[in-house]
Amino acid sequence: MIFKIIGSACVIISTTAIGFGQSFRVHLRYKELLELKKLLHLLSGEVRFSGGTLEETFAVMAGRSSPPFSGFFDFLVEEMGKRAGERLVVIWGRAVEERLSSSHLTKADQEILLRLGNELGCLDRETQLQTIALAAEQVEDVRKELYAELPKKMRLYNCLGILAGVFITILLI
Repeated sequence: MIFKIIGSACVIISTTAIGFGQSFRVHLRYKELLELKKLLHLLSGEVRFSGGTLEETFAVMAGRSSPPFSGFFDFLVEEMGKRAGERLVVIWGRAVEERLSSSHLTKADQEILLRLGNELGCLDRETQLQTIALAAEQVEDVRKELYAELPKKMRLYNCLGILAGVFITILLI
């Protein structure tokens, strides 16, 4: 009997932890979207006022951002510094895949960045600024949508974790 109680407690605790972990991941995604929006505005300012190359701009962005975005911009600077003749769109795509795959951004969030990378570096300054503004607007739309759902989703994941543990416990007993 004591083993059933201990086993039940372990199941409930572990599923509750899974639920709270998922809830925390949703919250981290929201924070990363906020950071991304801020970085897109900084990128716009750098492109508009610095007059430097994109490599220099990305170096500044790497210094002003926090993980995982600092690693993303560091990767861009490193790869562009190799001067291997690769187009920016290819380097940008690899950076999104390699450096942001471990982030909490969804594939749809990463797709916004990929579309931005398709336009950077090959157009005039005003078009680049408009493209950055469009990406910032899309990120803001996703962020607002997530913000509206955030309390519901977090509560749902928390409750599902607890209820799943109770359900499994009832099945096992």
